[in-house]
Amino acid sequence: MREFILRAQKAYTTEFNLDDLPNAGRIDLVCRCISNAVFLSNDLRRDTIIHVVLEGPKDPPKIISFNGNDLKDFYFDEKNIARIILKALKKGKGLKSGEEVEAHPGVKISKKSFEQLVKEKSQTQLIYLHEKGIDIREKEFKENVTFIFGDYTGIPKKTENFLDNNGAEKISISNKMLFASHCIVIVHNELDRKFLLS
Repeated sequence: MREFILRAQKAYTTEFNLDDLPNAGRIDLVCRCISNAVFLSNDLRRDTIIHVVLEGPKDPPKIISFNGNDLKDFYFDEKNIARIILKALKKGKGLKSGEEVEAHPGVKISKKSFEQLVKEKSQTQLIYLHEKGIDIREKEFKENVTFIFGDYTGIPKKTENFLDNNGAEKISISNKMLFASHCIVIVHNELDRKFLLS
């Protein structure tokens, strides 16, 4: 299973305006990442889950997880994905720490921190996308791998130290700063090629 963890430090955790996604803590960016993680041209990636850690106002943290194997009635454009996020936030209102509910087929919301999620995924191969890491083409990947990356705000130094302490390896896909949504496409392509050729 391929998993992605996007840390969205400003993304709203309560209701927002569907006609103004950028001013909801860049929910538009979050939606692009989700679309690029789980969609192919004419299908869904059944081997992929993306966890979006929302840390903006007014009820952080919330994690919304999208499982490509279970998604139904799900469309790739930003507005439709944002509608599902809104639906999940409504279902997740009042969740206590550690609680999780299904919001839509293939979509779950939980009241959990980024750090809790990373610890849960520590049994997989943890990869932190960083421009100063090892080139992705020089790395061998296991069947179960989790890629961690930040949105436009980046990943704080304190979090980098936490990732180091929990065994996450730094991997680079470019020596330039890329859009978060582009990082997912590149990672998918690299893994598709590696496993096709292996």
